[in-house]
Amino acid sequence: TGACGLIGRELCQQLLDCGYSNITAVDSNWKYPGHKIQGVKFIKSSTIDYIQSAVNTYDTIYHLSAINGTKYFYSIPNELIENNVVTDIALFKWAKTNPLTKVVYASSSEIVADSPNVPTGEEVDVSIKNIHNPRWSYRLGKMLSENYLVNSDLNYVIVRFFNTYSEHTAGGHIVRDLTDKIKNKNFEVHSPNETRSFCYVSDAVSAVIKLSQTANRDIVNVGSDEEIKIIDAANILAEAQGYHTVKWKVLDNFEGSTSRRKPNLEKLRSYIPNYDPEKFQTTISRIKKYLTNAK
Repeated sequence: TGACGLIGRELCQQLLDCGYSNITAVDSNWKYPGHKIQGVKFIKSSTIDYIQSAVNTYDTIYHLSAINGTKYFYSIPNELIENNVVTDIALFKWAKTNPLTKVVYASSSEIVADSPNVPTGEEVDVSIKNIHNPRWSYRLGKMLSENYLVNSDLNYVIVRFFNTYSEHTAGGHIVRDLTDKIKNKNFEVHSPNETRSFCYVSDAVSAVIKLSQTANRDIVNVGSDEEIKIIDAANILAEAQGYHTVKWKVLDNFEGSTSRRKPNLEKLRSYIPNYDPEKFQTTISRIKKYLTNAK
């Protein structure tokens, strides 16, 4: 599900490259209009509409569909939480109709935002400041769905993604938003001294496929453990577009935005000992012409 999204399209391609031939790709094209996945059975549909009429014959379901992107946390919080929670629970119930199905669920580092434990592991406690902040519309849905899976009889792998990106990243995510601003000579940056750990999508997806084959009923961080300040990431993206010295206009932090984000990857490396994600600057240098020209 969510097969045309940033992670979904890469997942489809890597599964094809691994030799899988019976792949069904479901996406409503809400965020990526008109995009289709070549080489798979593509169904343009919301997840809810698809599972209402389909029979679950799948050994693995990669459940990626959700409304996400920071701007949507704030602009449409009620629509986001309703869509994500209703879709997740319906999908989990549908998965139960086949006892052989494993669910690989896309969760998020937003769950552990502002944890005092950095690098942040999978078992840290979760606390929320100002429960009514619209930003938590996304976080609360992911928390509920994780709780549901852990207390179900399903075989699952919960993957907590940490700032996955690529040249196909859509608006509402920091790498795309900064790239587009720089392209338009808008040198504004929010939260310059906050940190993130950016992970290129191919590294994240290759890890997810291996986890789907080896992990059972577990929660695993997937990302990069390179921690970088947002201002430094902005300068790397600016340099990729030919701006070597930028005087940034600093804007206020988003309400509820986390000050540091870096995953503890010990559990991931217990499954994949040689996991070594590419560094942010290396990736941007490699994909810069695609990133700045992406539709």
